Amino acid sequence: MAKSVARWAQQIWFPVGLGVILRLIQLQAPILGIHSWRQADTAAMARHFALEGTPIWLPQIDWGGASAGYVECEFPLYPYLLGHLYKLAGLHEWLGRGLSVFCSALAIVFIIRIGRRLLDPISAWWGGVFFAVLPLGVYYGRTLQAEALLLLLAAISIERLLVWKEKHSRWALLTSWLAFCLACLIKVLPLIWLGIPLLVVQLQPQTLGPARPLATLMRGLGKLARSPGPWLYAGSSILIGALWYGHAYQLGQSSGFTFGFWGNNSDRSSLNLLLDVNLWLDIFLRISKHLAFLGVPIVIVGLWESRRDAGGQILAAGLLSMAACTALFLRASFIHEYYQLPLLIFLCPLMGKGWQSLTKLIASQGLPHPWLININLALIIAISLVVLNFDYWAIERKQAEIWMPLAQSIRKEVPSKARIVSVTGSDPTLLNLARRQGWRTTAKGINQKKLQAWAEQGATHLAGSLNWETSFKPLTKGNARHQLHELLCEQSNSKVCPQTSHQTYLAPINQLIR
Repeated sequence: MAKSVARWAQQIWFPVGLGVILRLIQLQAPILGIHSWRQADTAAMARHFALEGTPIWLPQIDWGGASAGYVECEFPLYPYLLGHLYKLAGLHEWLGRGLSVFCSALAIVFIIRIGRRLLDPISAWWGGVFFAVLPLGVYYGRTLQAEALLLLLAAISIERLLVWKEKHSRWALLTSWLAFCLACLIKVLPLIWLGIPLLVVQLQPQTLGPARPLATLMRGLGKLARSPGPWLYAGSSILIGALWYGHAYQLGQSSGFTFGFWGNNSDRSSLNLLLDVNLWLDIFLRISKHLAFLGVPIVIVGLWESRRDAGGQILAAGLLSMAACTALFLRASFIHEYYQLPLLIFLCPLMGKGWQSLTKLIASQGLPHPWLININLALIIAISLVVLNFDYWAIERKQAEIWMPLAQSIRKEVPSKARIVSVTGSDPTLLNLARRQGWRTTAKGINQKKLQAWAEQGATHLAGSLNWETSFKPLTKGNARHQLHELLCEQSNSKVCPQTSHQTYLAPINQLIR
């Protein structure tokens, strides 16, 4: 089998093809399920870029009420590209998922190339296979958000810098800088989790072979600090990022709409969170699940086997930088599991190295080598598929049954330029599904004064479900639900009273005002 894998290591069609097949499952699913609220905002920005023809520096969301909905956000490269696809082929969610699949497939290629330059071809090939099948990479390699593009840019930046290190190609260095710059525009945290391993690449004399001792690395760091190249590489990226986020801040100040980068409500860390053992344990268990559990000991073996190699230390630097980002933004990392997605860039090559080492160990002990390897690989793929089905795909199917009939009714009954009020808390999923703009509110936030104000600003309908507080969180029975039920069902006109099993409603606001 070793000879077979060595031959296959020159071909990347298998991991890429396997990864694409898994990511194409439920490609046409509506934007529902895990983190649908984040996907909905991205899809809304893409839709507005397509329909309104606004420039990339004026991103719009759906929950801007009667305003245009310009919002403070990260650099909207992904929705802007998707908006142009919408212009060519129409508003279809599968185009956005397809763009993510394309980026994720390319990421597999570059992760394999990273593994070849840091470890060896066989470990690199297995690393590509693991990235293709592990659940976190599969799910966020098909969601309608910028994570797949971000991961691709990060992989390109590392791989091209490795090429520059080896061949001193100026084009490779320029491509690495451009990818790094775009990654830091899309998200801020790549400055840390991508910047540190790029720095370690610079410190190593060669990427294949023994690593430098720590004392030599520190002397190299001092020498590197006196060189203008690294300062230009990092400083120009920070400057470009600062220009965008300065503009985004002003946009948010003028519109009043933001994704919460600044202020007391922003997702940060605290001493209490850092000392919360249960929180760290939850994050570790989540990462273990996304490595199909069996991947954890394989990664540990890979780290141990490559601990004295330059490539292993570069990958370990990536893991340490991700740990630093998690500690600095612990609340966000706990809430948003896609914050752990960049770990796969560093974990998958190490997992490939560990897999190869275990394969050699099994063969050296005279055990039934192919049989054991095939069983272990089958278990990893089976665990990944179970996680994907129950944690992701099944939730998408279930929520589509609840919300899509209501969204289709809104598209049919409410004019495209009309504004609606979505009773889904801070979740914009229903607004995006309906392809309408308007307001978000909770069941508790509805009263006659609010209804009158919404109507005066142009709102025509109230939409939501008596069973759901958001698209993913049930609405518990209480005063708020009872009052909303009375408003919808105990008026003289009861046509708006929910009749479906999911208790969804689309109520003209003028019929609710007393």
